[in-house]
Amino acid sequence: MKKFEYKMITVSREHMKKDSFQTEMLDKFNELGNEGWEIISAEGLNGSSILWKVAETTELIFIFKREK
Repeated sequence: MKKFEYKMITVSREHMKKDSFQTEMLDKFNELGNEGWEIISAEGLNGSSILWKVAETTELIFIFKREK
């Protein structure tokens, strides 16, 4: 019977605005891939303002799994 372990990474809106965001994330994903982790889900969490009625992504959540 296969057993898995899971890891979750949350990225804030402030981090997404950094110029180096994409490079940092690709480096992290490659590092985790080399350790056997596989992305199984990626979701953006949205927040909205009552005054402006505008939704924007406030966080990204990545879920990884690997076989134990």
